[in-house]
Amino acid sequence: VEDDPNLRVTIITGAGRGFCAGQDLSSGGGTFDNLDQPQDAAERVKKEGSTIKRYFSLKKPVIVAINGPVVGVGVTIILPFDIRIASESARIGLVFNRRGVIPEFASPWLLPRIIGISKVAELMYTGRILNAKEALEFGLVSRVVPDDKLMDVAKELAEEILLCAPVSVALTKRMLYQFLSETDVDKAESINHQYLGWVSTKADTREGVMSFLEKRKPEWKLKVPGDLPDFFPLE
Repeated sequence: VEDDPNLRVTIITGAGRGFCAGQDLSSGGGTFDNLDQPQDAAERVKKEGSTIKRYFSLKKPVIVAINGPVVGVGVTIILPFDIRIASESARIGLVFNRRGVIPEFASPWLLPRIIGISKVAELMYTGRILNAKEALEFGLVSRVVPDDKLMDVAKELAEEILLCAPVSVALTKRMLYQFLSETDVDKAESINHQYLGWVSTKADTREGVMSFLEKRKPEWKLKVPGDLPDFFPLE
């Protein structure tokens, strides 16, 4: 996906009636035996967490279409993605504490940055499963749609993104996530201006203006990842 310039937006959804049921608990009390040794557990989570970090640093937008229940690891694995929409039948739960474990994949770091620490505390401490409307109110998803319209809406969102310049979207995405943890506003502004200064000299900026004035669909020239600036990502 990252290396193919013709693939600009990804939609992820579940197969069947649910999105992800979380950890397989079929082995009963031994489900978490591999967590008995802290060193082994830390190594396993570090390995799995590197996958989440890669998701977090993707250059192209990812839309998650939540069809039905998603709990535990199913929730934490979708947090690094950009846009989450849910079907009316969706159920979302951070049930870790109810199973005697704790949330993983740095979700206690990321989720407060998405919905605020008070809401996260309520969800994580109680392990309560939210219905789709509650998930929308908490800010876990950006919209709720009828079950039979879920993929249509996801595709419509993707089509809207495809109207925009791919390199501009990639640079904007990078800034959004980088600035989540940036405490120095001067540094953030400096990075913002460097990206803006670079993109303003490119063909797509001229095309964006001319297509608007000429009332036509833009024909973007720059591709992702091949035409990203040499300094991308700028730290």
